[in-house]
Amino acid sequence: MTNCLFFALALYWRRRAKGARCYIGIRKSDAGPFPHFLVFELRRGEYRVISYKPINPRHKTCPPPIFEGRAAWGDASQDNSTKR
Repeated sequence: MTNCLFFALALYWRRRAKGARCYIGIRKSDAGPFPHFLVFELRRGEYRVISYKPINPRHKTCPPPIFEGRAAWGDASQDNSTKR
């Protein structure tokens, strides 16, 4: 159990330590009016989006400090064209 911010920071530091080109992005959460943190990693000329999302998402007015979730690849709520 964690949240998207702690997940993104840990993944970012781990990937940067291995020499990966990545950065942390922020967008509005699908679950409410608060930020959602994602990691963008450049691999083979394409950006991959990795984030931590709740297993049972429900709309909320305030984000929970930690929740049970899973790593998610891609970002369905945004434009999936990540090629550069």
